[in-house]
Order: sequence, then C-alpha cells, then structure tokens
Amino acid sequence: MFDSFMRNLHHRDTKRRVRRHGWTAIYVGDYQNAPTWAYTIGFHSTLGAPEVIVFDVPMASANSIFHAIYSDLKSGKLVMRDGEPWRPDEFEHPLIWREVHATRLYDGDPENPWLGLAEDFAMILAPGKGPITAFQLVITDANGHVPWEPQYDESLRPLQRELYLPVGDA
Repeated sequence: MFDSFMRNLHHRDTKRRVRRHGWTAIYVGDYQNAPTWAYTIGFHSTLGAPEVIVFDVPMASANSIFHAIYSDLKSGKLVMRDGEPWRPDEFEHPLIWREVHATRLYDGDPENPWLGLAEDFAMILAPGKGPITAFQLVITDANGHVPWEPQYDESLRPLQRELYLPVGDA
C-alpha cells in the first residue's frame, strides 16, 4: 500500500516537472557500484526529440548537461546525429552522440530497463507521438578515446554501457 502511494506521488511529481520545465531527469545508482546513469524524461513529449542517457556523471553535472541539451534542442542549435560530437569546444575531449539501439530501450531489454520510465511517461504525456527514441552521450576516456576504439581505457568499460550496440553484442 505504501509503495503504491509513493509510486503515485513520484508519477505526479514527474508529470508536474515535465509540464513546468519541459523535461526532468531520473538518476539511477549510487556511484559505489557500476553502472550509474541518468536519463531524461520529456524531450520526446515536449520537443519531439530523442531522450538522452549518460553514464557515470554526477547528478549535478548530468542535470547541467541535460539543461544545455534541452536549450540547444529547443532553439534548434542541436540536431543529434549518431557519431557526432557535442559542444567540442567546451570540453577537453568532445562528448559523442550514439543512437541507442532499439533492443536497449525499455521493451527490448527487460533485464536492464535503461530508460524505463521515459517510455512509460512518453505514453502518458504524449500518447500520439509514438514510442521514444534515445541517444547516449558517450564520454571519452582521459586520452580522448571512445569505447569503440582499440586504445580505449578498458577499466572504464563497466562504468559506461554501450547502448548503441544491440542486446547480446555488449
């Protein structure tokens, strides 16, 4: 009974935040265990844009990144394209967009619902817009290498899942 009450309260709060700000974020994990991730809710319903997921970024930083992405999408300065960098001049090493493979979205990967609530809320907030799509903002290692490059720091692989690969390939 209490769990149901808390879930309903959380859903109402999430809907309120999306209606007020155009988006909100969900933060998963404790930074003590990998993976830890954050993702958006509302980009799809508010802007008709893909939702965004990022791994191993502290909550305050993820929130700042999501706010900047939302602003760039809303103003038309950003169109996400698979494999392209985002804001390369603002970071020592660019962040790279990768389209989340369909098998990694909520219904495709029930063992790991990486963006589970984003899909649920898309159906609640904008049922006529269809299913969500998503992009992963991939963070480079300290030397600027990305996970698909052979020089990538393998110790970081558990921290940043490769959602751009189909289930079973990563």
